[in-house]
Amino acid sequence: MIAKDHVAPATQDRFQRAGDEAERQMAFYLKRAFADDPGVHVFHNLRLEADGDAAQIDHLILHRSGAIIIESKSVTSSVRINERDEWTREWNGRWTGMPSPVLQAKRQADFLRKVLRARREELMSKAIFGLVQRGFGMFVFDVVVAISDQGVIQCRGQLSDVRKADQVVDRVRELIREQAGLASLTSKDPRSKEWGMTLRPEEFTRTSAFLRASHRDRTAAVQPVSLPSGLEQKTSGRHQPAERQETGTAYLAVGPVSAPKTAVHTRPAVATSGFSCQKCHGTRLEITYGKYGYYFKCLDCEENTRIEVKCEQCQGKARTRKERQKFFAECAPCGTSRLYFINPV
Repeated sequence: MIAKDHVAPATQDRFQRAGDEAERQMAFYLKRAFADDPGVHVFHNLRLEADGDAAQIDHLILHRSGAIIIESKSVTSSVRINERDEWTREWNGRWTGMPSPVLQAKRQADFLRKVLRARREELMSKAIFGLVQRGFGMFVFDVVVAISDQGVIQCRGQLSDVRKADQVVDRVRELIREQAGLASLTSKDPRSKEWGMTLRPEEFTRTSAFLRASHRDRTAAVQPVSLPSGLEQKTSGRHQPAERQETGTAYLAVGPVSAPKTAVHTRPAVATSGFSCQKCHGTRLEITYGKYGYYFKCLDCEENTRIEVKCEQCQGKARTRKERQKFFAECAPCGTSRLYFINPV
């Protein structure tokens, strides 16, 4: 069944649109395969927060014996994966390195496990005559990377984690069978000594409901800088937690709290997010363009400071794009665009 539908926020950013289209394509295949299966719950665009951190999961498959995270990548050309699992992609006729989506999905799996383990007393029943608390320590998480149907995969290593979007459903079914086998009491797989457990029906129901209620839409995030109303980022930012009501074992999520509306700062106040002058450490900055590209100009001491912005997903160096007074950090390999600075008016 579809526990959380795919909903793509409206955007004018071309990278975001391409990523949303890849997710929409994968959501179509998953809906066709599992919409009528009550034992398999499918979540799309699931965003979870914990301890000041957040994880955006493109697609999550949850069943009683495990979970599978699917990371969708918009690739309309080619990707190469060498024997060391290093990724490159063709971009405008050139090959450039990119972060591994497999490792990205595995980090999301670790985050999800942490979230579930923190709530195990609510979600899990007692074991051994009600004296021992069950947990998610042995619950199996697997990952799959879905490449757009139009893309081409060139791989020198093992392809078990990477599939074209139309091939992912078959791989998911294989993993569901493997995870159920690990959880079986008669399993002869040596991995079953460390991995493999089955949620009881009521635990499965509570866990699925908890994940639905824990979703925090990225459009409700309060940005670390004062931004005009309506500007959202794909994966960053914090928000005021939505109110959650608990009744027995059911979770009810009340809609996310909207970010407060704030006006664009005018001179001398400058919208800044942790940036400061390298000489006087002042924060009254503006971005200007010179011989070597964009840089910060301090409005107090007039010193120049180099701009260093990173992609929040892969931590790689991001390219700056200007749109009037706004400056965006864009990562071509990840297909993300993030507003990080607004010049004074």
